[in-house]
Amino acid sequence: MPVNEMRYISSGTFSVSRRKKTVLTAILGTCVGVVLVDRAAGVGGLAHILLPAPTDPKNPIRPESYASTALPLFIEQLCRIGADIKRLEAVVAGGALIGSISGRDLDLDIGGRISNVVTCILFSENVTIRESETGGMHGMILSLDLDTLEHEISPLVNPPQHYVIDIEKPGEEEIARAIAGVRPIPQIALKIMRMTADSSYNLQDVAAEVRQDQIITAKVLNLCNSALCGRKAPIDSIDEALMVLGEKTLLAMILSSVVQGCYPECERVYSTVKGRLFHHAIGTALIADNLARRTGLCNPLVAYTAGLLHDIGKIVLDHFVANRYPLFYRKTVEDMLSLENAELEILGVGHPAVGAKLANLWSIPENLAEAIRYHHRPENATIDSVLTHVVCLADIITCGFWTSQAIGRQDQESLSDCLNKLGLNADIFKSVVDSSPWDILNDIGKSES
Repeated sequence: MPVNEMRYISSGTFSVSRRKKTVLTAILGTCVGVVLVDRAAGVGGLAHILLPAPTDPKNPIRPESYASTALPLFIEQLCRIGADIKRLEAVVAGGALIGSISGRDLDLDIGGRISNVVTCILFSENVTIRESETGGMHGMILSLDLDTLEHEISPLVNPPQHYVIDIEKPGEEEIARAIAGVRPIPQIALKIMRMTADSSYNLQDVAAEVRQDQIITAKVLNLCNSALCGRKAPIDSIDEALMVLGEKTLLAMILSSVVQGCYPECERVYSTVKGRLFHHAIGTALIADNLARRTGLCNPLVAYTAGLLHDIGKIVLDHFVANRYPLFYRKTVEDMLSLENAELEILGVGHPAVGAKLANLWSIPENLAEAIRYHHRPENATIDSVLTHVVCLADIITCGFWTSQAIGRQDQESLSDCLNKLGLNADIFKSVVDSSPWDILNDIGKSES
């Protein structure tokens, strides 16, 4: 019996189809997923909606991203392939809270506002909502089987039953051995980090060093020709990459390519999708770069680098989490603990502290090591507090709006502190989210599924 093809619907997109052996799936955090089906016509589809409404309603850049513009397009496409709007039935899921804000009324319940817009539009079109499961503090998976036109809503992570629960915490020596066993970061990356930290570098020297390493050159060119750069014409050499992309983009690609080698390629416990830890790092790096440019408060390339490195502690702890996975599931999903607090309770140490030790071992510059150490607690940073707040906010945005099958939930307590520190009000924050490179991230996401 043939197995149905699985197709992931990225945020800010939708898909419609007649009956076929395909399952459409959306992984939802703050985003809202909408399933629409016409059983009599044998057609259905799934929309993965990112935001409530565009900043400029008259000229939305990506109308598929917003509830107010995506849902009418979604319904229109279904009707084009045979659906009758009078027979449509809907299922709505997702819209988890991005976090509670204390001290300021920022109206940042993005998921709740998306859900409200979706419900209003469906109500105005007289579309029956068969099931609605929105809100909460953790993600969901919404699927539509196009063969049967049946849907399923499930928690983002399901705990495997075959693991043996081991509640004993790993010792300091065991953690130290795991840190020492991580593949060291290449010297070319450290050289770039140190040079960009004080904005003094000679890119020709860096390019010459990269050219001497065939493996790094191949990885750099691979990234230059990936969704990260959005180039249609292939880039065939480091010199061409420098000419086409410019100095700072090429430096970012070099850093990304060498850091990628530190992240595990296999499917591991912190992220059940192959390569997702690195892709999350890239997403945080891109959004940190965007925040640095928008605020003008720190060097964008330094912010990119800090975002790229912020979760390196997870590389070390992944093995220890694996043996205790059911405990992590219960603590993060059922008890609603943040991932770091669950790590502290179960392992006795969190990934930020372990990441800082790894950064010290690699001799990473102090401002970057501090951003790694305090990216969940930026108020504790003293060397470069702005950089740490930028990375913290970038991580919150990435986790809140670009969710994957990954264990744990973000601790959102630092959101208000980050917005204050960076001088961002609610409207500017929404604009930052709106202007984040979701098209690039979605293209990266497609390569995972």
